[in-house]
Amino acid sequence: MVPFSYKGFAITERTYQIRGSGRWTLDLLIGRKEGLRAFSGPATYSTEEAAIAGCRELARRIIEGREKGCSVDDLS
Repeated sequence: MVPFSYKGFAITERTYQIRGSGRWTLDLLIGRKEGLRAFSGPATYSTEEAAIAGCRELARRIIEGREKGCSVDDLS
């Protein structure tokens, strides 16, 4: 998986299909310089493409400080 950049952060989607369900997870990494943090969520998606879009949207909300309880402010 190739990371994409948003406001100086590297975001890597790590979505995977849940065995037997046909659903895809919300799972991603956000990194900056030497820091890296994993995030996931309870939402699942019917396609891999939808899960990737969900990961990217969650990453943007986290980076912008709009996702309650999630922060990357301390990543150097």
